[in-house]
Amino acid sequence: MIHKKNIITVVLLLSFLGLYAQRPSDAQRVNVHFANVSLKEILTQISADYDIQFSYGNDHLALHQKISFHSEDKDLKETLKQLFEDNNIVYRTIGSQLVLKPGSNKKKKRKARKKRKKRRDAIREERNKETLERGRFFDFDIHSEIIGNKDLSLEEEELERDPIPTDPIQVIHTEEIGGVYYRDTLHTEETSRVAPGKYRSIKTSLGQFSVLPFLSSSIKRRNRFNVFSLNLIWGINGGVNGFEFGLIGNSIKRHIHGLQIAGFFNNAEGHLYGMQFSGILNIVKGDIVGLQTAGLWNLGGNVYGAQFSVLGNIARDLYGMQFSGFSNIATDVYGFQVCGLFNFANGKLYGSQIAGFGNIAWGGKSAVQFAGLFNISAKAQFQIAGFFNSAQSVDGAQLGGLNIAKNVKGVQMGLVNTTKELEGLQVGVINHAKKATGLMLGLINVVDSIQGAPIGLINIVNKNGYNRIEVFATDAMYVNLGAKFGFERYYHILQIGWSVGADNVYTWTAGVGVGTKLKVNKALHVNFELLSSHVNENDLWTKELNLLSQFKTTLDIRVRDRISFFVGPVFNALMSGVYDEETQRYGSNIMPYTLFDQTNQKGTNLKLWIGFTAGLRF
Repeated sequence: MIHKKNIITVVLLLSFLGLYAQRPSDAQRVNVHFANVSLKEILTQISADYDIQFSYGNDHLALHQKISFHSEDKDLKETLKQLFEDNNIVYRTIGSQLVLKPGSNKKKKRKARKKRKKRRDAIREERNKETLERGRFFDFDIHSEIIGNKDLSLEEEELERDPIPTDPIQVIHTEEIGGVYYRDTLHTEETSRVAPGKYRSIKTSLGQFSVLPFLSSSIKRRNRFNVFSLNLIWGINGGVNGFEFGLIGNSIKRHIHGLQIAGFFNNAEGHLYGMQFSGILNIVKGDIVGLQTAGLWNLGGNVYGAQFSVLGNIARDLYGMQFSGFSNIATDVYGFQVCGLFNFANGKLYGSQIAGFGNIAWGGKSAVQFAGLFNISAKAQFQIAGFFNSAQSVDGAQLGGLNIAKNVKGVQMGLVNTTKELEGLQVGVINHAKKATGLMLGLINVVDSIQGAPIGLINIVNKNGYNRIEVFATDAMYVNLGAKFGFERYYHILQIGWSVGADNVYTWTAGVGVGTKLKVNKALHVNFELLSSHVNENDLWTKELNLLSQFKTTLDIRVRDRISFFVGPVFNALMSGVYDEETQRYGSNIMPYTLFDQTNQKGTNLKLWIGFTAGLRF
């Protein structure tokens, strides 16, 4: 009995110790917190705390990577799953061990790509909306980035009457300026941005005098308007209802109704209804109905008048004009910009741009641009440049030394023309288009595919083109080399020829021509060609008239994949004014025989004969 009791006691004791030492169940809630700790230390700590055996290769996992991991009030299984998923680790239970290995990055990268695409699409959609409404080229807002985004609906304070009051100046109604109704001109139902509203009666002082902002006669009445304001160095006042002058600068908290002059700068938190003059800088955060003139920069919110500057002008909307010695920047321009160097309109340009160097209008509709050197526009109806035009889409015309456009439905005319898609006409020395539907007229025309006609000395059509080199002989010229460029229905020809007569008279020709190809079957074609060549006899270049005109009909037989043999008759007409002193006769002697030979009273000889040609075409 004692033996059996001892055995039972030992079994119960071992069972109790086993239950005490086993790892917590998956349902047990655990809390782990690691901050900037290596993955190896985290695995070691979890293994020690919860009696879990991990198996992994040291070369596979990034064990020394510092990570932070926190899990609270989760069971052990969820905690481990979170740890491994966050660090791209896959695991599998084999026996009593968890075998770890690096996970695939495909799913993670795919999710990241989808997330980035979704974010890009959202940004693109937002920018497209802004482009349609305002026009954006550089993603900036002049109000927030340069001038600020101050709320101009200032609450006017109720002030005590001044001992010498004056009536407030009437606010200009900006719907009509100079007899022009901008709302009708722009064809929009948008409310005019210049809406100063009905201000409550604001007391206006007769005048004030300041040396500095803290040395002023109106330091206790700084929010009032002044009919006359004189700032010896710099002054800060509520507003101007008349005239203000500052030797250095003027700062206004509200609006300017009248004239403001400063030696260096003018700054207004509100609107300008009048004129500003400064030696360096003018800043108006509200609307400008009038004129800004500065020696360096003019900055304005909405401009319904004009800006003049030696260096630069910046305006959020400009419905009037800008003049600058260096640069103009306006988001929407419905008037025109004139600049000695550069113009930039960020949205819709319904008027004109004129620049000594460069015009840019991007993000919306454009009208006419003029530039001494180049024009760039997102959508240009008409561009003129002394050198270089570039446009995303041209529905009208481009005229310049170099034209570049993505889509053209109209005319490109310049020294060099290039576009992705052409529907219309290209006229230039060199024309290039990826896809052309229309006419290309130039010395050299290069196009990938065309539904129309390239007319020039050299026409190269890559995809559906007819580009050939040939070596051949005729009865007039023994050795000839020719090149053909274009497409099968219409191609151009360049050729030279050489021969030597029985009397050792050397003759060479240089000619151009046009031709067309008719397909009989896959291996058989017929070519009809018309050529004209200048004949040089026993001389480097014959100055007299010596013109050989030929009409050729050849049968093209394909020999190999890129080689064909051709043969056919040639009708020749040679008109010559060359005079032979020995025979005392006019005319050339390169023909083997003649069917017609006659010389007119002016000494021009015409010979006709029928010959042949044969050669190889590559």
